[in-house]
Amino acid sequence: MNWSLSAKPTILAKVPTNPMTNKNQFNGLLLVDKPSGISSHDVVARLRRILSTRGVGHSGTLDPMASGLMACLVNEGTKLSQYILEGDKGYRLRAQFGIRTDTLDTTGETLETLPTGHLTRELILSEALKLQGEMEVEVPIYSAIKVQGKKLYEYARGEQEVAIPKKVMKFWDVEPVEIGADWAEFDIKCSKGSYIRTWIDLLGKALGCGAAMSGLRRTWSSPYKIDQAQTLEQIEASVKGGSLGPAFVPMELALPQVKRIRIKGQDKVLLGNGQISHDLRSQLISAFNPDVDQYIQVLAQEGGELLAVVGLEPGRGFVLRRVFKYS
Repeated sequence: MNWSLSAKPTILAKVPTNPMTNKNQFNGLLLVDKPSGISSHDVVARLRRILSTRGVGHSGTLDPMASGLMACLVNEGTKLSQYILEGDKGYRLRAQFGIRTDTLDTTGETLETLPTGHLTRELILSEALKLQGEMEVEVPIYSAIKVQGKKLYEYARGEQEVAIPKKVMKFWDVEPVEIGADWAEFDIKCSKGSYIRTWIDLLGKALGCGAAMSGLRRTWSSPYKIDQAQTLEQIEASVKGGSLGPAFVPMELALPQVKRIRIKGQDKVLLGNGQISHDLRSQLISAFNPDVDQYIQVLAQEGGELLAVVGLEPGRGFVLRRVFKYS
């Protein structure tokens, strides 16, 4: 089993020779290849130390047992959180058949063990391929979704009863990697907020023997791929060497899927004060397609820095969603 899925990192942008003279000037994303065994919070804490700034966040947690791509946000990049979070995800998973646990993965308490002698490659593959498309299912009891202001896993740990909410999840591009006698590995894509543990549990139920997640690696967080990421050790070595390294994505390249327009002069000055000038509004009207676009990025004509993200609201027209300030 190969959970590395790593390749030589792709350089996404040319960065200055010594951009870390003032680390608080670092604004953008860092694509981190998280190791298993630590939490997403641990990754953020480590980056805060490496970059000497408190302004670090992430765009979606990974369970401690999971590894793979985390798009971490630094300084002004933290304002991009909602736009990065909206992206679809891709994973390589490993399912262990013949077991049911309270957490839906192999770190939890075993609730039941079941025979797997009837399993065949054909049966496993057939049932897995059926589990594609949108489905409304219960979220895992060991999850951070809140019910009446309290996280579900807090109810579970306190052995308190709670009505488990259902959620629409979407899964597609299910592809087998390797299938054994009582386990299987698949590549899979899913919508934001979908739970791979739930998909594996559904597969176990369909096979009549139960299943728990025994391995997980995030390979894609739209629009970024795992081969663009670096480990924490590689990022730290890059920073010590005076560069940001190939895992850095500057602000102006962080949202490649979002349309962009450019401004200068007085339009730029007014935007910095939270105002949309007449000329900028005219550009927005020409560029914005309400059937396709949710937002538009506004960049500086000279220098190319990301200045703002603009959205369209019914009854209000164009509204500044985010304004970015660099000092």
